[in-house]
Amino acid sequence: MPDSNNRILVFVPSFNDRELLRPLTSQILALGKNFQPMVVDDGSRAPVQKNDVTEGTLLARVPDNFGLGMATHIAFDHAILHEYSTVVRIDADGQHPVSLIPRIIAPVLDGSADIVVAERTNRNKRTGFRETISRLVRGYLSHTANIMTGGRAPSDVNSGFFAANLKSTLKINDFSLDRFPEPQIYILAPRNGLVVASMKMEQSERKYGTSTVTLGHAVRLFYRFNIFVLAELLQKSSAR
Repeated sequence: MPDSNNRILVFVPSFNDRELLRPLTSQILALGKNFQPMVVDDGSRAPVQKNDVTEGTLLARVPDNFGLGMATHIAFDHAILHEYSTVVRIDADGQHPVSLIPRIIAPVLDGSADIVVAERTNRNKRTGFRETISRLVRGYLSHTANIMTGGRAPSDVNSGFFAANLKSTLKINDFSLDRFPEPQIYILAPRNGLVVASMKMEQSERKYGTSTVTLGHAVRLFYRFNIFVLAELLQKSSAR
């Protein structure tokens, strides 16, 4: 467990996912006095209220659905301002076990990694047309990330469960993160001198709500990712 000098901000982005916020924030607080839960309500139709979370939870709300990039910037801004040693992100739908947080932060706290990503061992087990398209997009993103980072990116660049130290939070926060920022983060990190490690995780079944990644979102993600890759390559090329 972390010592008294290591304060951990655990942020939970929420968009129309409120059913599990109270048990999730309660479990985070139960990890110890060093753990601070923060819910970022990304413009839910029914705003998250104080009675939806456990007392002691920080609650931030944006007026419209700007996406996970904005929610991540809000959490990172808070962590930087208040000098948290570590930031953890988990989802609000129950797919990321809170019990794994001590394990994912361990390499960050001992200095062996700047960012740790939980790679989902069961992410490709579903079938159907939508899942096939999603699997192809994920495969393309992972392959491209592997090439761009010389194999230093995690194999699961769409995982939303990660831990980051203050140094990586400061560096990543300087970039403009997209609506679905995970591939950006996991490419930018190693390309900017950060050490990225991974651990294996069996993702739980979604307990409430549905995925925010529709087929339209997948197409936009594919397009925006390619724009990001091209801009990153051009920037690095012009810097030489």
